[in-house]
Amino acid sequence: MKTGCRYAPPGAALAGVAAATGLPGRPAEPERPLGMVAGLRNPALTRPAVVFAGVALASGIVVTFLPSVLTDAPASLIALGLLAQAVTAPLTRWWAGRYTDRHPFAPLLGCGVFVAASGVAILAVTGHPVAFVIGMLLFGAGFGVAQNASLTSMLRQVSPAGYGTVSAVWNLAYDAGIGLGAVGFGLVAAGTGYPAALAITVLVMLSALAALPRSGRLNPHTR
Repeated sequence: MKTGCRYAPPGAALAGVAAATGLPGRPAEPERPLGMVAGLRNPALTRPAVVFAGVALASGIVVTFLPSVLTDAPASLIALGLLAQAVTAPLTRWWAGRYTDRHPFAPLLGCGVFVAASGVAILAVTGHPVAFVIGMLLFGAGFGVAQNASLTSMLRQVSPAGYGTVSAVWNLAYDAGIGLGAVGFGLVAAGTGYPAALAITVLVMLSALAALPRSGRLNPHTR
């Protein structure tokens, strides 16, 4: 019995090699790697990292405390909300990558923070199931956009020799934000209650916008 599957010739995968010969090259100039200390002292890298850390902080809170915040909600609703956030984030991260490739200096990082903060605000003021899912969708969407926009803006500020340092600084902001969110929220919520602690989280996220870069082009490596 024949199937509809057809296989490409063994050499088809190598066809792209010939096309690569026509791609423009880059001058083989030695580049000095950007050290971690220099990266942490560079506002072009630390500003977007701080802004993204504010969103990562909220992510640590949502993942750690969501079941405690919604004690009266069924487990299926909490699982649905986490699924909504988990599915939305990579989709908007992909979309943000395509968009910034065509619009290099679009203010996506700030927009991502606002969308994510609006999602957390909904979680703070209402426990309605539909509103909860909408809040998680908004948070996931803003989180995905902020992930891509922050890393992209940082990569544009260095030469390829500095990509490793950018990755380290960005991941430091990511992990520090998640950790501080999980620990700090618990301490704050113990004295204020969960709704007030979520409201404070929104304020922290929006306050991080003060670190947004003032200009789209911060150094000669910006492309």
